[in-house]
Amino acid sequence: MNGDQHRPLGHQYALAMLNGGEEGVRKLATTAGTQLTLDAFLRVQDEEPVPAFLHSALCAMSLPTKRPKDDTQPIVREDGKYALAINPRPVLQNVDGKSVMRSLGVPYGAYPRVALIYLLSQAVMKQSRDVYLGRNFTEWMRRLGYQTVSYGPRGTANLMREQVDRLLACEWQIRWDGTETDDNAFAVRDVKISNEYAGSLDKNGSFAREIRMSEAFYSHLIDHAVPLNEIAIRELKGTPTALDLYTYLAYRLPRIGSDKGQVISWDQLAKHLGNEADSKRFRQTVRETMQIVSAVYPNANVDLSGRKVVLHPSPAPMERKLVGPHLRLIGPAAPETAPRSSVKVRRDVTTALSKDAEPLLAFPTGSLAYGAREAVFRQIGLTKGKPWAVDDMAAAFRKGCPNFTKDRTDTEWLRVWEAFVISYAERRANRPDE
Repeated sequence: MNGDQHRPLGHQYALAMLNGGEEGVRKLATTAGTQLTLDAFLRVQDEEPVPAFLHSALCAMSLPTKRPKDDTQPIVREDGKYALAINPRPVLQNVDGKSVMRSLGVPYGAYPRVALIYLLSQAVMKQSRDVYLGRNFTEWMRRLGYQTVSYGPRGTANLMREQVDRLLACEWQIRWDGTETDDNAFAVRDVKISNEYAGSLDKNGSFAREIRMSEAFYSHLIDHAVPLNEIAIRELKGTPTALDLYTYLAYRLPRIGSDKGQVISWDQLAKHLGNEADSKRFRQTVRETMQIVSAVYPNANVDLSGRKVVLHPSPAPMERKLVGPHLRLIGPAAPETAPRSSVKVRRDVTTALSKDAEPLLAFPTGSLAYGAREAVFRQIGLTKGKPWAVDDMAAAFRKGCPNFTKDRTDTEWLRVWEAFVISYAERRANRPDE
């Protein structure tokens, strides 16, 4: 297989799909793959991507993978300018007929990760901080991809309920420091994911049916939502490290501007994934985990073979037809299967550009922080308009661009947008209070 054997399995499957279709992928899996990675790859390839979202801070820094020795103590994650603190606040509970204040502890493992992605996705997709979880716990878990829901002491329903309770009881501190161009300096203190939630009591016990996110958390989520593929989350839902690696790569890779990529140490990656294990064991775990992650995210161009981790610029997970410049195009993307480029999808906008004739499109609506098509515009804003916020520039562009309502090709939009961004940055630099 020449140099391909060093690629993650997902890359190899994608190349096999190019050359021999599904039969080629199955043949490769009999020698180089596993049934688990094969099934995951084919399911993600067969199904239309379903948008899901997670806050960028929770992509960059993860929850504990297993129960801490003292789970009533706050969890603090730090990496460069980022800082995340999860504080398990005491809640009022009924114990032996008496009301007492007790800490439930910090959330850990795979269950709160899946629940968190679902909750935040619903808020972003519906543009509302009121999230409805379903008529009962069984229905909700099945929507999350758990087909078998058990209610014993160690059943899936009780394990999930415990982690959701922990999740909702915690207060979060999310902090950005510095002036790097990929995010503005920001600080939020004592932010609860939810201030209110209504529940019911039935034969399966108490269940929070409706959650209202705190205004501060919701507002910051809308500006810092990272696009994921829900189909991939379902495939990874049982493994916290796989979820962490997938969400971290989904956040980081589309934001890398240099063609040479970015080099980070294994210790830095361990911090991102909330792992405190010894370095050698951690490297082995990540390399093994990358096989299943690459199966659901074959676009992810990462080199884990050396003493350093090399991250290369890659399309976001919602880019279905691309397998990255390190592989090739799978084939022409038809409009009906084009990647979703924003939360509010416009039917007259397609991201699949023909080599013969570019379609006429409107300028992207909403935030440029997520979306396959938006990523190109965002990158120009980050590189040409620093240190000003990309979405602020986009809002000014929509107001001030001549003939803004006229549809144009993306080539023309990018040319006009770049000229505006350069002018905007120069004007603001000379008159910062403008």
